[in-house]
Amino acid sequence: MLTFRTSITSAVMVFIVALAALLIAIQVRALHSATQEAASAYMDVTSTKALGRLQTEITAIASVVRVLATSPSVADSNEWTETGPAIALFKAALQELPQMDSIYAGFENGAWLEVRRTSDLNEEQRERLRATPRADIAIDLVRPSSGGELPLRRIFEDRQGNDVEQLDLWKYGYDARKRPWYHETMKADRSLVSLPYLSFSIGAPVIAISAPLRGKVPGVIAADLKLDTFSDFVQTQRPGEHGIVLIFDSTGSLIAHPDFAQYVTNAMTHPSQPQLPNIKDINSGVATAVLRGSHGRDYYDGNIRDDQGNGYLFRLAKFTLGEQHNANILLLAAQGDFVQNVRRLQFTGLILAIIAGAAFIPVVWIFGSGMSRSLKGITAEAVKLQKLAEPTPSAVASRIKEIHELGSTVNLAQRTIRSFARFVPKEIVRGVMDNSVSTELGGVRQEVTVVFTDVRDFTTIAESADPDMLMRQMSRYFSVLTEAFLVEGGTVDKFIGDAVMVFWNAPNPQPDHIERACRAVLSGRMACEKLNAQFEAEGLTPFFTRFGIHVGEAVVGNLGSIERMNYTALGNTVNLAARLEGLNKEFGTAILVSEGVYLRAQHCFQFRPLESVIAKGMTKGTRIFELVGAAT
Repeated sequence: MLTFRTSITSAVMVFIVALAALLIAIQVRALHSATQEAASAYMDVTSTKALGRLQTEITAIASVVRVLATSPSVADSNEWTETGPAIALFKAALQELPQMDSIYAGFENGAWLEVRRTSDLNEEQRERLRATPRADIAIDLVRPSSGGELPLRRIFEDRQGNDVEQLDLWKYGYDARKRPWYHETMKADRSLVSLPYLSFSIGAPVIAISAPLRGKVPGVIAADLKLDTFSDFVQTQRPGEHGIVLIFDSTGSLIAHPDFAQYVTNAMTHPSQPQLPNIKDINSGVATAVLRGSHGRDYYDGNIRDDQGNGYLFRLAKFTLGEQHNANILLLAAQGDFVQNVRRLQFTGLILAIIAGAAFIPVVWIFGSGMSRSLKGITAEAVKLQKLAEPTPSAVASRIKEIHELGSTVNLAQRTIRSFARFVPKEIVRGVMDNSVSTELGGVRQEVTVVFTDVRDFTTIAESADPDMLMRQMSRYFSVLTEAFLVEGGTVDKFIGDAVMVFWNAPNPQPDHIERACRAVLSGRMACEKLNAQFEAEGLTPFFTRFGIHVGEAVVGNLGSIERMNYTALGNTVNLAARLEGLNKEFGTAILVSEGVYLRAQHCFQFRPLESVIAKGMTKGTRIFELVGAAT
């Protein structure tokens, strides 16, 4: 069998290991979920920043365009000059909104004015405009001739507003009235945001924000948002190091892509005609697989793996572009970008679990040892309880409430049972505790040896004695007398005034019960003689004790009521023992025994035969003997 200390240590360690395994499993799942949530959160941030910037830039440009559409400097005349007031307004608008690439106005007679920032253009775009190195602003003027031609004058200015070069292109071929931004706005008669298209002058993808002029002459004012710089911004916000962001309109034209510049270059060299890069040009990879699986849904998300087995979290969502168009954003977050931190946390958690488990072993061992010592102490006290031994002065203490209460309860039971044993014979108490003595009313017939004692002339002594002093003297007398009986295993049944009733061979069998009774009586007489010497020295009246011993059958068991009972012996045997004690007065003896005692104990003790008598209340005579002492 295992000790409590080993058992509690093993049980706690099994619990800790199981708990650690469960926590690690929960941690793995939680960290996996955390990876998903982290990637999803990054995609949320990317989507918010990208779409937020696009919408913010469009909204800001639209506000400026609507304000300029009502300006008299722009809307009241289609006769333009190089120094007209509209140019100053357009320059101020470009200065206010850096995201705006150019601002322009077209009129019903074919006139057109555009102011463009050239400092933000790449070399290829500057070459298409024929811009000089010092050029910061390009002003394009189209003034229709009387013959219907639309010649263009382009004026370049430096940062200080000084003219640095002028070009006259008589056959430029640009008619604003034929451009979608113009005729769609005129038709709708309200502000519009166009789908992405290639700018006529620089060949770059742009979105036009336009509004009809609200003045004396019909026309449209518009501004361009370049998408190449916007795409660069979107990629800096991608979800994770290997994340991907694609934005495309309802026709599939790309607005943002990691390789947007390369796609634009390829589209500009299309064999048939220059065109915007399209999402359909992407015919492989994870993005293509997601697009194929979306089946045109407005929202689509989940997990996917590429050809190398790398996991991605994807999200495809539709959003509005302006008021009349829709666009889509596709975000791909590589799970590997977030797994490293997760694996580090998993490893750290495993190490911490092992350290915690190892640290718990001595703690649990010490804890179990303390509990084991307390329980051993309580067990030892319980053994004392069974033996009716003297309990320890204080209860077994413990920091564990239940064990502390158990120790206190056992100590209380010890004191209670021991106190109870002072009122009831210890053998009876032991018998009740081990269930060898019944607690039911009734008894059994068995042979017992019964002893009765009495103090000679006790009534006379009691009349003249002080009650308190007599009580203390009687207590000393009964103590030495009962001690002699208990040494020989006698059951002290009761105290009847100055008399004592004791019997042997019950509740526990005693084969030598007659010899025990005789030895106990002789020992008791000797103890009383010594005590009387003390009484005389103290000026107290000595107690001379008379004894009667008889052996025979009696009914031994519980007598009384259900609520209160007494374990005793009843029958003629008991009565005769009491009568024998009384006959000592007639024969002047101290110890009288029956013939039955004499016949079975004569080999051990000396007896003096007396006459045969019929005891009071008896019908048959019995021979009596005086117990003189032990055989020599």
